[in-house]
Amino acid sequence: MKSRSRSALLLLVVAATIFLLPLVLSQNDLRNFARFLALVLAVLGVNVALGAGGIVSLGQSVFVGVGAFALVTFSDDFGLPILISLPLAALFTGGVGVVLGFPSLRVRDSQFALVSFGYAIAFPPFARWCRSITGGPSGRTLERELSPPSWLPVEDLVYRYFITMFVIVLSMVIAANFLQSRWGRATKAQRDNSLAAATFGVPIARTRSAALGLSAALSGVSGALGVVLFPFVQANDFNVFMALRLYAAAVIGGLSSAVGALWGVLSLWLFPFIGEWVGLGGGADFVFGLTVLILSYSQIDGVVGAIRAIEASILRRRALMTK
Repeated sequence: MKSRSRSALLLLVVAATIFLLPLVLSQNDLRNFARFLALVLAVLGVNVALGAGGIVSLGQSVFVGVGAFALVTFSDDFGLPILISLPLAALFTGGVGVVLGFPSLRVRDSQFALVSFGYAIAFPPFARWCRSITGGPSGRTLERELSPPSWLPVEDLVYRYFITMFVIVLSMVIAANFLQSRWGRATKAQRDNSLAAATFGVPIARTRSAALGLSAALSGVSGALGVVLFPFVQANDFNVFMALRLYAAAVIGGLSSAVGALWGVLSLWLFPFIGEWVGLGGGADFVFGLTVLILSYSQIDGVVGAIRAIEASILRRRALMTK
């Protein structure tokens, strides 16, 4: 009962924060905040692939880029409204994730990590080569605008901000429902022991493909929302460093829940300030790497795991005190 009340209180605080931010932030700060928060879906994609499926994918930046370019293509080249192009971009990116994930059905997870890392390295030059789709080295601008209906008295940016928040919440609900569904339980079963799962009738290939498809689709939505908020996309934005940061953010936040993605993105925002306070050259990278090392050696499931461990310790102490 207490956990439900705490969850309800947390949801109320989050909802109030979402509605109040447009009143206190400038347009530039609001846009940057929303773009930053959209990365939650890319980190959540890592959580689905690695945390639930046990699939080490180091190429998540590829799917962020595919989603961004897909949105521009559907909107400008095919003339579709942005609110229709957005789910189409997610579906298209999910299909790309399934196709690129085929090697994970044939090779070991450690080998697929190298394969996916190769995707991340090859994507920027490949995207620059596809000039008709990506605009080459100069990138592309989203020409179609997402404007509020005439009966809604809000500014364009505020409208795009609320659309972004709605899509983020909806995507997180979809991911959570997937993980709690029969497919989600099958995904976790093959992660823990694929041979035993196959013995009990779990379709390993379809299960892994579904996890990779959802992981890629979430990342594609993240990239598409970034273009909606800032209507310009360039291949160099989706480089290998972005892939590594997304993976590290997932580890820092915690791979066992969707909330971990929020903590991971918060670390991406917070660590540069800590790096400046430390005063080292490349301080943000130093703090980022040090945090990943500490969490890896301590075998704690990120910030979420640390919070759970603290709560369990407090409950044990209270139980001992009541005896």
